[in-house]
Amino acid sequence: MEVRISTEGNNRKRNLLWAAILVIVAAAVLAGIWFSGILKKPEPPAETTTAAPVIVETEPPEPETEPPMPVDPNALREIDWKGLQERNSDVVGWIYVPGTVIDYPVLWKQADNDYYNRRDIDRNKGSYRGVYMDGDDALDMSSLHILLYGHHMKDQTMFTPVCDFKEEAFFREHDRLYYYTPEHCFILKPISCLYVDGVAERRRIFFRDRQDFDDYVEWMTYGCDFREIPEGGINQLFTLVTCSYELGHDSRTLLECCEVLPDGTPVEREEVKEMELPDWAEELRVSTDRMLTKAREEEKAREEKKAQEEEKAREEKEKKTEGP
Repeated sequence: MEVRISTEGNNRKRNLLWAAILVIVAAAVLAGIWFSGILKKPEPPAETTTAAPVIVETEPPEPETEPPMPVDPNALREIDWKGLQERNSDVVGWIYVPGTVIDYPVLWKQADNDYYNRRDIDRNKGSYRGVYMDGDDALDMSSLHILLYGHHMKDQTMFTPVCDFKEEAFFREHDRLYYYTPEHCFILKPISCLYVDGVAERRRIFFRDRQDFDDYVEWMTYGCDFREIPEGGINQLFTLVTCSYELGHDSRTLLECCEVLPDGTPVEREEVKEMELPDWAEELRVSTDRMLTKAREEEKAREEKKAQEEEKAREEKEKKTEGP
């Protein structure tokens, strides 16, 4: 009997072995994939690009500047100072009022108001055709009160038109005067015009301080219904003086002015150092203070009377409206 060894069992075992191997290999592969997913470094986030801001270059804003000062042609007028002073070395200025005949040289004799009161530019005695600055005013125009004198003439020349400024319409129509010196042109604006008595207090030139001067300006302009004193005060007072006859032969008409810039703005006020007045000037100051106080009291009384009259008129009107 042939003895044969069967291979069927061996084959089955071999197949099971390979199947086990395949399972193990597959499990290993899957495990490797799983672990590689856990241990794998995370990918850095994708870079994003942001558009750079657009910078538009612009011109820097120009600094704010004040508008240019207007030009006043009359202030640029040229005066032949050399010729005038060769004619008379006492010529110190020129006064011009547009729209009038006032267009004259101004003379000055130190501490002497009589010399040119009856003389003209050629020193002719007995002539009334000279305009002159007060002899106590400083030649360098540093005085706080500048006075210019001229005669009231029957032929309407010299300072006769100064009296026309007492009419409000004329006052407002002629709002510029010009006083020229070799160094400067003073553009002047009228602030009041009125007739007064010719007392010495009207020609005060020396002042204790700025407040003393401001009070004086207030007193000098009292009585003019249309006076226009700038709110911040004035730097200097310019007074044109001529004869007037409302109060007799001792009356004067005063045209008060202040200096302004070409645009009409008052010039900046300069510092006034306090000074001790000589006895005669102190007497004038005290007298002026008394008259200013009186003027203020009279003004207050007028205002109160006016208010009472208006109240009375209102009450009467109400009674008529209500009827019997």
